[in-house]
Amino acid sequence: MKKIMNNVDDIVLEMCHGLILANSELLLDEKYKIIYKKHLKKDKVALVSGGGSGHEPAHGGFVGNGMLDAAICGDIFASPSQVQIYQGIKRVASDKGVLLLVKNYSGDIMNFKNAMYLAQEDGIKIDYVKIDDDIAVEDSLYTVGKRGVAGTIFIEKIVGAAAETGYSLKELKKLAETAIERTKTIGFALSSCTVPSKGSPTFDLGNDEIEFGVGIHGEPGIERMSLKSSKELASEMLERLVEQLPIRSKDNKVALMINGFGGTPLMELYILNHDAAEILNQMEVNVQHTFVGNYMTSIDMQGASITLLLLNDQLEEFLTLPVSMLGFHSKNKGEISSASFYSLKKAPLKKGVYQLETKKCNGKIDEVITLENMIFIIDVMADVIIRNEQKFCELDSYAGDGDFGMSVAKGFRSLKDQWQELLEEEDLSIAKFLNDVSLIIMENCGGASGPIWGSAFRAASKDTQGKQTLTISDMGSMLQATVQGVQETGKRSFGRGAKVGDKTLIDALAPCADKWMNISEQKGSWQEAFDQGAKSAIMGAEQTKGFAAKMGRAGTVGKRSVGYPDAGAFALGVIFTEISKNLTFS
Repeated sequence: MKKIMNNVDDIVLEMCHGLILANSELLLDEKYKIIYKKHLKKDKVALVSGGGSGHEPAHGGFVGNGMLDAAICGDIFASPSQVQIYQGIKRVASDKGVLLLVKNYSGDIMNFKNAMYLAQEDGIKIDYVKIDDDIAVEDSLYTVGKRGVAGTIFIEKIVGAAAETGYSLKELKKLAETAIERTKTIGFALSSCTVPSKGSPTFDLGNDEIEFGVGIHGEPGIERMSLKSSKELASEMLERLVEQLPIRSKDNKVALMINGFGGTPLMELYILNHDAAEILNQMEVNVQHTFVGNYMTSIDMQGASITLLLLNDQLEEFLTLPVSMLGFHSKNKGEISSASFYSLKKAPLKKGVYQLETKKCNGKIDEVITLENMIFIIDVMADVIIRNEQKFCELDSYAGDGDFGMSVAKGFRSLKDQWQELLEEEDLSIAKFLNDVSLIIMENCGGASGPIWGSAFRAASKDTQGKQTLTISDMGSMLQATVQGVQETGKRSFGRGAKVGDKTLIDALAPCADKWMNISEQKGSWQEAFDQGAKSAIMGAEQTKGFAAKMGRAGTVGKRSVGYPDAGAFALGVIFTEISKNLTFS
């Protein structure tokens, strides 16, 4: 277990202190772990929520004008005690009373209701509502009935805004119950969370498994199922959610929340949001307001939940009144309407054949390399790169940033998507074909791979200009040109080009090119040139294990790259070997 922490016993208090240090409008009662507003108002109903810690920003991040007056922080995943809650109620109680917003978990219900009883004995005007937006299960290890999860934030926002306008305790409770009835949530987990005191995951999931309908404490969901695409997950979740809401016409408006569980990158939440919005549009459900982020987390769990709130005019008004606090930001109706959902018009993706599709007879080399031979060679190269994408990424993760295989494969998949168009061009020659390849690679290979691999193909194109066929000497000259092309690209970018010993693909490409020139001078055969060129590339890549990187993707990790070959050099060794294996010679 790796956590940013000091002592496990102090983790909640240290978190609370850190939270209020980030917001000068908040105060902390350290003894009872109460986060509350510095400037309390006696002429409005006070709102109190809370629960176990580990769900940040819930609930301390929602304390502020327009939402909560206080949040009570229990231990991780454990309800605060009734004494903590009672002290929190007393600290913020106003002349108009207190409303408790309680998630439906057994410990929370017991402690909040008993604290309310203590407050009533003191003469405090108080009431509560039970939030149970999770549609996944009726009962769990933690609840009797449905669980309270991410939809809680919608309730806190709506009721908080209404409280600021002067709603009475009775009016707020009725409003909250209406909002709760119209709020539904369901989630899924890609991984378990790790509770610091336990030090290991709460449950185990296989690499291709998800827990569907999971709660926010790592408790079981509806079922364990195979990993699905974002669109498939969004579709299954939304079908269940829409069934639970009284949506009667496309004129109904909803608020959509994509909530992360703490370990999910925002990139993935936005992808899920895109798919959810598109599916809801197809279902003729009008998404009026969208919220994407971490609102109700489960420490470091990977996964997400989707919440739908079926709006009416009153709920929408209070949802969209502006607030700005640590955990939540919203704009007024006039500003947010410009960001309302609209249907994305997408062209269907064109998919190519990514396996080798050039006729095997084009891999037979007689006295010279023809255009057909070159097309076959590049097709083999594309096939090898795409098949080895994950392997090249894994190798790159030891000495670089782990994206090499993905970056290069992306470019070569784009090449294969346009393959037939390239081959149908008029007056196609070796040089023109290689130049077309270079432009596609430059455009579509990610990161540094685009400039490097693109410049290699462009240099090869220039060197073969005007040649209808290539001899062994021509091939040697072309490979030397690719080395120089890559080095010139490096020089333009960094002041010097890579050389042998810098731990880059040059460590494989340069020895291969040199071997070709050597065989040409010795009047060797095509098979010798391809076989020995590939072996030289492999030897060059192997030697990169022994030294630290000085340039390229691994340059920033220095000695940490020792012991692993450079991914680009290794890839060239694999590519040249496979090309040689697939060719036949007369």
